[in-house]
Amino acid sequence: MFWRERDRENKEHNGGGPPCGQVRVLVVGDSGVGKTSLVHLLVKGSSIAQPPQTVGCTVGVKHTAYGNSGSSSNSIKGDSERDFFIELWDVSGHDRYKECRSLFYSQINGVIFVHDLSQRRTKASLQKWAAEIAATGTFSAPLGSGGPCGLPVPFIVIGNKTDIAAKEGTRGSSGNLVDVARQWVEKQGLLPSSEELPLTESFPSSGGILAAAKEARVDKEAVMKFFHLETIFFR
Repeated sequence: MFWRERDRENKEHNGGGPPCGQVRVLVVGDSGVGKTSLVHLLVKGSSIAQPPQTVGCTVGVKHTAYGNSGSSSNSIKGDSERDFFIELWDVSGHDRYKECRSLFYSQINGVIFVHDLSQRRTKASLQKWAAEIAATGTFSAPLGSGGPCGLPVPFIVIGNKTDIAAKEGTRGSSGNLVDVARQWVEKQGLLPSSEELPLTESFPSSGGILAAAKEARVDKEAVMKFFHLETIFFR
């Protein structure tokens, strides 16, 4: 059904002419970090009160135009403006879908990694997500192995739930339960202070964006720059 609807939209935007470009971007992260709310915000431009639980994977589609539009500094020499459909593949982070997630890792143009700013473990988990995608995915126009775990496509990291993190901060809590646990274990003499629990934030933070999807807040300009980057490599 999704593919038929997308083909119909292609024809409507092009007056029956050549099909639009199609760019596939994975949206991944642990269950509960707000991926579905974020995709809804990026596609619809508004928040969603009660996002449904993602079963396997859902796809949101955003239309954008990019290319040579006169004096635009982002235009590509010799290339006219072209319509693109950005397919945002919202992959469930629940463990029950772990064995079948590779079915959605096909012909990837880019990846959006999402974590919950009030739960540090979700940032640490992004390394696992990158390794899983790099090992089992196939990629359109791969760039090489410059990304985390050898990921060969552009990516961005979005820290969601700034609203919740801010509220916890006003109560004197950073929301970093891992640090609190480590300090407690050290006080009990069960762990030398020189050692750390195995949960660390080693994932690249370059290109990080802050968001509060439930409050319809995200740096849309930064996200659009990322989408336009995808269309460049797609060509």
